[in-house]
Formats: sequence, C-alpha cells, structure tokens
Amino acid sequence: MPRAFNDNERASIRARLRHAGARLFAETGVIKTSVEQLATRAGIAKGSFYKFYDTKELLYFELLEDVQNRIRAPILTGTARSRRAFETRLRALFAQICDDPLVQVMGREAERLAITSRMPATRLLDHQKQHQLFLDTLIARWNMKPSPPKRDVIAARMTLLVMLSLQKDFFGDRLFGYAVDAAISSIGDCLFGARVSK
Repeated sequence: MPRAFNDNERASIRARLRHAGARLFAETGVIKTSVEQLATRAGIAKGSFYKFYDTKELLYFELLEDVQNRIRAPILTGTARSRRAFETRLRALFAQICDDPLVQVMGREAERLAITSRMPATRLLDHQKQHQLFLDTLIARWNMKPSPPKRDVIAARMTLLVMLSLQKDFFGDRLFGYAVDAAISSIGDCLFGARVSK
C-alpha cells in the first residue's frame, strides 16, 4: 500500500509527475506512455501515482489546460483594440498551438479518443465552462460591432483554427497558409465586421 505523503512531498511529487508527463506525452503520446513510466520518472512507486491522478489521461488533460491558458492569455490583454492587433495576436496564438507538442497529441484521432473516453463527464463539463468563459471574455474584449456575435459562431471558428493546426499535413504547405488566413479573417469579421474589398 502506498505510504502517505506530507504536504511538501505531495507538492514536490506532483511537480515531478507534471514534468515527467509533459516530457513523455510530448515524446510518445498518451497511449504509449504508461503509469509505470510516469511514476518511475517522478521517483515514486506505481501505486503512488493514483494518490495524485486517477488516470494518466487526467494528468495529460491538466497539462493541456495549463498550456491552453498560457497560450490564450495574451489575446485577452493589452490596450490595442484594432483588427490588426487582434489578428496579430491570433496568429501568435495559432503559431504556439502548432508548435506545442502537448497540443499536437490531440491531433491524432486515436489519442483524442483515448483521452476523452477516460475523462469524467464532470471534468469535461468544467473544461467546456472554462472555454465558454474564455470566449465570452474574448468577445467582450474585442467586439467592435453594434451587437456582439453569438458565442457559438466564435467557438466554431476558433475550433476550425485549432483543427487547422492539428491537420497541417492534410492541407500541405501550398494551401495551409491560405486556410489559416481565411480562418483568422473569418474570426476578425465576426468581431470587427467584414472587410470592404477595393
């Protein structure tokens, strides 16, 4: 039976598990990473892992949400409120999504299904609420139209942008940039109005 840990040990072990998870999940994905590997890298017994996380998928999901929050933060801050400023920040957000190996794990269908199938419904609902709060804040921060767009419209277009980041190979180098430009422009249209063609 795994022994009890004091508060300092718990904090240290949790940090080591998160570090190990970030490395292993980025290197081999969630499916191929075992609880035993995570525990070994964190310097604990396999059974002790479950004192911190019910599943390795919950550890991954926690790490993914941390990355997501870090990537999203800059788009909700600053004083500039022009379409150009918004699209510049959205491009930076997109580039980080494309470059982050933990986010890219979700681009593999088998990984995505394995992760979401092991998530408690309450955890997924909490994640959805956080996402809705982000979208509401984004709309309140950037909307320049007389009436704000519906949250679902922005959600669909932001999801399209994330899906683009996960499917770069599908589009190929020649079309990928155009697809990204179109997705970013469509989000800008929702918040600032359609660009007038000359």
